[in-house]
Order: sequence, then structure tokens, then C-alpha cells
Amino acid sequence: MPRHPKLRKKTVGPRTYWFTKAGGDTYLGNVAAVKYGDAVRRFREHLLGLDRRGGRAGLTAGDLVGLFLEWVGRNRSPATLATRSLYCRRFAARVADLPADRVRGADLEAFLDDLRDAGLDPQTRLHAETSVRHCWNWATRHPSPTPYLPPGFRPFSAVERTAVPSEPLTEDDLLRPAEVETLIDCAAVDPNQFRRHGLAATVARVGAAGLRRTSGFADLLRCYYHTGARTGELAAVRVGDFLRGTRQVVLGRHKRSRTEKARTVRHMVLNAEAFGVFERLCAGRGGEERVFVRDGGRPWTVRALAKRFARVKEVAAAVGRPVRAGLTVYDFRHLWVSDALMAGNDVPTVARMAGTGAAMVERVYGHFRTEHLQDAQARLDRKRQAARG
Repeated sequence: MPRHPKLRKKTVGPRTYWFTKAGGDTYLGNVAAVKYGDAVRRFREHLLGLDRRGGRAGLTAGDLVGLFLEWVGRNRSPATLATRSLYCRRFAARVADLPADRVRGADLEAFLDDLRDAGLDPQTRLHAETSVRHCWNWATRHPSPTPYLPPGFRPFSAVERTAVPSEPLTEDDLLRPAEVETLIDCAAVDPNQFRRHGLAATVARVGAAGLRRTSGFADLLRCYYHTGARTGELAAVRVGDFLRGTRQVVLGRHKRSRTEKARTVRHMVLNAEAFGVFERLCAGRGGEERVFVRDGGRPWTVRALAKRFARVKEVAAAVGRPVRAGLTVYDFRHLWVSDALMAGNDVPTVARMAGTGAAMVERVYGHFRTEHLQDAQARLDRKRQAARG
């Protein structure tokens, strides 16, 4: 005998929702925002509409965003959670009390227009748009078998994707050999020695040659230079990911692994110098330990890497070897991909080694591989020369 439908409360993470199992798990609003009498009204409307709609009712846009972000926190990276949270919450602030199935494409278009008027660049607006689309698309599939929204509900299908102008790198954008040498050399300077007297005073007192050095961060930058790894990849690599026999690092957890339907493994081939660094740092350590760690054994984060790299540039300026202010750790990846193409490697091979798509490599870096174009022009010149006799 089936149970009589009941209005309940259910706690999900830090929030509590009005909830019923009638017709499948259905959320009827946040207890903090929806009064009991309103929850009862939503519950009754839900029961009356089950047969007619076969779906869920009463879930507001704000409630949906909260549920979605909880799922992202469990199933995606901290970086993805930060991005989705930032933009979904900003969108939800506009439509928080609107039923989730009443949101329309015009709501997203207005949101994106406001971001444009606020001066946000196209790439940032695309991140915002992708976050909101992800939330509503997710709700048409989760939870199974009765999702929060009807499977065919696509409120944003007519909204044009934000166009991001293609900005291929130029040779002037790439790290210069002197900058690579300076950054790696200054990364070996121990920043802890500046705590007492400050950077400028310490350099003035002991001179560039007298600065205390340590190999940790310099080793990390060398590996960025030799592998073309993304910033977060080397920060996350573990001792067990290092394969001495094949002289490579194999990452099952990488940027694209959580979004691929058929998950791939990221391979980073190590040259002699990078292999030496990994072999030295991994010796005698457990497989789950991070290869590269900060002082005290703390793991590196992308934010911590950015702060440490900024300090390296300050040291370079203080010792009379300044580098461009806009450089980041990711510029080592740009340089590696560009150099790999200029060395004559084909685009699919470089893309696979870099752990990205061939289309992206062709779009951003393809102009660095011109040998085949030059060969084609040379063949044309020879043909014309022969025709002229």
C-alpha cells in the first residue's frame, strides 16, 4: 500500500529545504525563504500537477543554483567550483525567487548585457554564460530518474554564444631566452631571508651574489619550461605519477579528465633535465605525496604559485635583471608549445603532448609552424621559374 504524500524538510549541505517524495524527490523551496503556509500551498499544487506535468514543481532558480553548486563541489575541481559559484550566484541574484522552469533566454541575455556594460571582456562573459548554461542543463539530468527540470527544457537554446575574438600569440608575447634564465635563477633565491630587512635592503647589504639560495621553486620552473605543463598540473602531480622506466609523468587527474565522456590520461614526456629533477625529488617518498611542495611540506596551489612567481619577478628587478611585468607561470607552457611547433613537430603530436586539442593548438599557435607553407611557396616559385624558361 503506497504511503500518503507528506511535506517534509531535508537538509542539503548548509541549507534546509521543503521536500516531498511524492512523484520523485522534489524540493519546494528553502526553509529560510519560504514560509510554512507557502510551502503547503506549493506542496498541494505539486500534488495536483503531478499527473498533468509528470515533472517537479516549486523549485526556485536560487534553490536550483544551491543544489547545483553542491554537486559541482563534490564532482568537479575547486577551480571549476569557484568559477561556477561566482557567476551562477550573480545570475541567481536576478532571478532567485523565480521558479526554475520559468527562467527564459531573455534572463541570460540581460545578465550578459550587464556584464558587458560593466566592462567585462568577452572571455569572462563566456565563462559566466557557460556556468549558467551548465546549471540548467545539469538540472534536466539530475537526479535520476526524476530530474529537477523536464529533460527537454532548454531555456537558453536560442541565446547566441558569446564570441571571443581569436588572439594568436606573437613572438613578442613569448618568453625570451634571457627571461627564462633570469626567472629560473631568481627562483632559486630564498624569499625567507627578506623578512627581517626587506628585499631592497637585503640586496643592498649582501649583494646579488650573497643571497641565500634554495633549489625548490627553481626546480619547479625548470620542469614547467621542459614539459609545457599547465600551472595546476605540476602543482598536483604525485610521486606515484612518475614512471622512471618510461621517463614520463602520467596524470589521470588533469584539467580535461572530469569533463571528458571517455576519460584520457595525460602524458608528460621528461627530457634529461626534468627527469633528473623528478628522480631526485621522488626518491624514497610515498606514492601519494606531492612531488613539488612549499616550505613545511605544504602543497602548492595555483594562487600560491602566482604569489611566489610575482616575488621572483621582484627579486629579478632588485638584482638589476628585470623581466616583463605581465609574465606568468603559464607563459612557460606558451613557450613550450610554440618551440615544439617551430622545431618541426606536427600539430596533432604537439597537441597530444600538451594534453589539449589540435584545433586549439592550430588556432593559437599554428602560425609558429610554417615550414610546410614555406615548402609550398618554394614549389610554386620553382614551377613559375620553370615556366618562364
